[in-house]
Amino acid sequence: MKRLLILVLLMSTVVLPSFASSPGSGADSPQTRSAQLTASESYNQGVNTAAYQHSSTGWGIGGFTGGLLFSWLGTGGAVLLAATSTPTPGYTPEEVEPMSYRRGYQDEARRKNIRSAAIPGVVMSTLWTLLVIAAASS
Repeated sequence: MKRLLILVLLMSTVVLPSFASSPGSGADSPQTRSAQLTASESYNQGVNTAAYQHSSTGWGIGGFTGGLLFSWLGTGGAVLLAATSTPTPGYTPEEVEPMSYRRGYQDEARRKNIRSAAIPGVVMSTLWTLLVIAAASS
């Protein structure tokens, strides 16, 4: 009798967990998949999030400082550092495909970083160049 009871308990621990979840509550249910965005939609949402929420002020200050202190070399260095940055979103929504969303966010945030470093750096480097030309001609 004990063996039969142990056998029934063992069988129930193997079989019952497969019936424990209700239909449609699994990760690959049709309801969950239909709520997920496609990879291209997730990428676009990541781009939009970065366009509106990513701050590249620090890169602008870096480009300005690089151009001010080291002219074209400093501007190039600031832009190079901005191009190799890997910004990540602080939050990834559940309805997106995570890798595509992060890739879209990263691409747009990196573009913003490069622009923010390049524009003030080029302005300051141009001012330095004009200053050197003016000093050399007088």
